[in-house]
Parts: sequence; structure tokens; C-alpha cells
Amino acid sequence: MPIIQFDVLAPDEQSEKVRGVFQTAVDKLVQAGRMISANVELVTNPKLPEGLADQLRQVYRDEHDGQDLEFASVYRYPIAVEGLNGSINQLAMVLSRLLTPHAELPQDYVLLENEKDYELPAIFPWTLEILR
Repeated sequence: MPIIQFDVLAPDEQSEKVRGVFQTAVDKLVQAGRMISANVELVTNPKLPEGLADQLRQVYRDEHDGQDLEFASVYRYPIAVEGLNGSINQLAMVLSRLLTPHAELPQDYVLLENEKDYELPAIFPWTLEILR
């Protein structure tokens, strides 16, 4: 059973809410028949690769004008997926969109040449790993 594992720098008070958002999304996919089952866990104080927490904090500062995300920790969200009808990589990318706001893009192709002007920072910095 593959596991999609997100490590997310999130405010402590919102860690369970992030788990709930992931669980709601996969529950909808189960109801739609896209997979047999999926379960999202919340792991507090996960063993992280060296420097990952610092890297996620720096990403937040870089994307938020030097501000720190106070009262936040890195939480792990392993999502165990069973009987997926489709690509695990595609599912991981769909779930990652839950952590990144939708950008409104102009219809003008000339304006889109500078697409970085329309990028929005992630709600919370994250990393993703797929375990098989």
C-alpha cells in the first residue's frame, strides 16, 4: 500500500485542521470510486531529515517578507492509499494543491510570459515523499 507523506510547517493550533482537510479530500475520492480507502494520520514530532525544519522555516520567511511562522512545528501527514485507480504521483500533486492557494491567471498570453508575477506562496511550506 503506497503512502503519500507530507511534512508541513504549520501553526500548532492548525495541525489537526490540516489533517482534516487531507482526510476530507481523500474521503471524497473514495466516495467517487477513485480508490478503495485512504487514511490520513497526524504525526507530531516526526523524525525529520537533518535541516528540513530550518529549510521549511526559511521558505516561509522568503515567501512572506521575512516574517516567521510563530508557534509552528513540522507535522507529518502520512496518507495510506489502498486500491487507487490512477497514478499515485498525480494524486500526490492533487493533494499538494490543498496547501497552495489558487492563482488567478490572466487570459492574455503576453501577460502570462511573466507567470512568476502571478505565483502565490504556499499556505504552509511543505515537502512530499511517496513511500511504496
